[in-house]
Amino acid sequence: MMEAHNERLKNDYEMQRNVIYNAIINANRKKNSRIVPLFPKDEEKSTEEIIDEREELFGENVRI
Repeated sequence: MMEAHNERLKNDYEMQRNVIYNAIINANRKKNSRIVPLFPKDEEKSTEEIIDEREELFGENVRI
């Protein structure tokens, strides 16, 4: 249980670090340069790819 809690805290802190770092980069960018997006836009995924991702998260019971 503590291991899961520590992993969640690590992920939360990593996300905060990424958000702050991204904000600093975007605040200090030169004029007319592009903004660095925090989350890149995902391409369209096929149904099979979505099922595979859900299987990784939730286990084998995803496929019906």
